[in-house]
Amino acid sequence: MSKCNLVKKGISVENSVCNMCGEGEETTSHIFCTCKVVYLVWFKCYEWVDLALIVHQETKMHFSQFRMVEESEVVNRIWLCMWITIIGELWKQRNKKIFRNGHIDHMEIFSRTQLKVWSWVTSNVCLSRFSYSNWCLKPLVCIRSIKKCRFLHLVVFV
Repeated sequence: MSKCNLVKKGISVENSVCNMCGEGEETTSHIFCTCKVVYLVWFKCYEWVDLALIVHQETKMHFSQFRMVEESEVVNRIWLCMWITIIGELWKQRNKKIFRNGHIDHMEIFSRTQLKVWSWVTSNVCLSRFSYSNWCLKPLVCIRSIKKCRFLHLVVFV
């Protein structure tokens, strides 16, 4: 739970400042959308697939708008897996910082996300075969090469 949600539930916290950036109030929207560290992760993700960056201030809106309009349903499901995995990695890194005095690195978060989604896509969930280097260099070419996936619902793994 974010610090603001903890306070709403009557749980005492030292302060409500975001542990990732040290600036904003730690709300759910801040942790996943507006934190300057998080913005760098989203920027890298959009840059990776050569899309313009639009990060909504509200988490639910950001999720619902995280689509590639002119792409197939398979492409968009895989793209949404990127979103879900980024959220999971952000949460892990935040907790690592809080509970183990870890360091937040936006490139590490993005790289872990790339690897996890590639591993999932190429491990017989989708009928695909492409190298990790191709995935990193030409993600849309790789995603578009997938014609069918063996899943009906989004798989969440973090």
